[in-house]
Amino acid sequence: MASQAEINRLKKQVAESSQILDHEGLVDFHGHVSARIPGTNSMLIKPVLKAHNQVTAKDIVVVDLEAYAAGTGSQWNPGLQKGRIIDAPLPPREAMIHVAIMLARPDVNSVVHTHQLIATSIGAANVPIIPLYNQSIPFAPETPIFPHPRLITTREDGEAVADCLGDRTGVLLRGHGVVVVGESIDHAVTNTIYLERAAIMQVVASIVGKPYPLPDGYAEEWLPDWTRRASHAYEYFKSLVPSLNGSKGKS
Repeated sequence: MASQAEINRLKKQVAESSQILDHEGLVDFHGHVSARIPGTNSMLIKPVLKAHNQVTAKDIVVVDLEAYAAGTGSQWNPGLQKGRIIDAPLPPREAMIHVAIMLARPDVNSVVHTHQLIATSIGAANVPIIPLYNQSIPFAPETPIFPHPRLITTREDGEAVADCLGDRTGVLLRGHGVVVVGESIDHAVTNTIYLERAAIMQVVASIVGKPYPLPDGYAEEWLPDWTRRASHAYEYFKSLVPSLNGSKGKS
């Protein structure tokens, strides 16, 4: 069971992760990061409509996975929204993406959903992203593609996305966005950043020639090395965000 200090640390990291992804231009008004609370059946997630560049640890909400999946009223209903006012912090409407994946994948402790431009565009073309360079190793042999753009708000749709993801690290939601998972927040967030860079690289490689994936067996050989270094990459991307390095807004 996680201590309160550990939960507070995770809340802080979920909040700073939102700011990192905002600084990288991968989220806007939409998108969310979650983290499983160790030893529990609950997760932490950014609340709906809270600006990514403003979210702090105190904003992060707790979601019971089984209760949410059962549809006990924890889902946000936009039809009940009054203008820009939401009376209490609530999980985002597509929290079911995170819930369904965490229920299906005990190895996943963090989920990121974004509508990042280039990776989403590749998914809209129904083309998987393949690993072309070292930082895209976690996506080998390629990203699966979920074939529908609908919002993932029901348990049925959440389980369909989880099934499509399978044991992979990322899935493209065609005409919608991407989902990236990790064994920690460090992994999920840095892999989300590198998924976009892999997408850009694939587009450029397609213009100048034919993209060739990394050699057979290479990804499996070097994945453990990348796994160990994910926290270093996370700290680097965090160091680029002014609000997380002494400026106002630090959570």
